[in-house]
Amino acid sequence: MKTFASLVIASAFIACVVALITDEQREAARQLASKCMQQTGASEDEVNRLRSGDTENADRDTRCFVQCFFHGAGFVDADGNVQKAELTEKLASEYGQEKAEELVARCSDNAGPDACERSYNLLQCYMANRATLMF
Repeated sequence: MKTFASLVIASAFIACVVALITDEQREAARQLASKCMQQTGASEDEVNRLRSGDTENADRDTRCFVQCFFHGAGFVDADGNVQKAELTEKLASEYGQEKAEELVARCSDNAGPDACERSYNLLQCYMANRATLMF
């Protein structure tokens, strides 16, 4: 039942995000994802698994894909450290300042041994807390 509820929440979130981005932004994200897959060797299956909300047991290439994508999107720097102002601004434009600040504060401590792990930890925190953006 918990898995079903997670899928429902993830589906609702994805529908909201898709509705809030333009075709141009969607294409830019696709191009960035393609570039990052080539750079990191992450498989399309693994990236699709992430996109569907499954962040468990990602391999090293997939974790580095997240770093590449988040860095390209401006969410983290080259070392995988959260770019708080940029991330807050991007989230606030869609979900409101208060909710964005709360999520960024909750997920800013994304400690890890390297950039790939820090970015992956940010993704996992976001996935665990994304429902707070909608309610």
